[in-house]
Amino acid sequence: MRGSSAIATGNYDNKNAIIVFGSFLIFVILVTSIVILYISNNIILTELGYKLIKLENEKIALGEENKKLELTAETLSALDRIEKIACNHLGMIRPKEVKFIALNPAPEINSRNDIGAISNNYEKEKNFWASFDLKDINDLILGALK
Repeated sequence: MRGSSAIATGNYDNKNAIIVFGSFLIFVILVTSIVILYISNNIILTELGYKLIKLENEKIALGEENKKLELTAETLSALDRIEKIACNHLGMIRPKEVKFIALNPAPEINSRNDIGAISNNYEKEKNFWASFDLKDINDLILGALK
């Protein structure tokens, strides 16, 4: 009987050894997985940091380019430059007198059930004209400056 208890004890020791070895193996796999995840997260964060710096530099460069383009647009749309081009290249001249005529649009009649009601909707026609003479304006400005 002694032999049978030694076999039973040997099986019990083998089972314990397998459980301990399996637990150790699972622990090693778990720790290795955590370390791999930590390292990969650091790599990803480092790459994102570099991308962020690159995008910030691009943003600064695009902001500077935008300012240059705005300056170019302002330079090209300057009234003095346009006037010089109009006079020198297109043969245009300044008018001696500018006349404007003021028109008020007629109110519309509502087409709803309340027949005869006048609408205050003037959005369809917006005409405004005024009249002035450049000589009179120059005299007025010179008089105000004196």
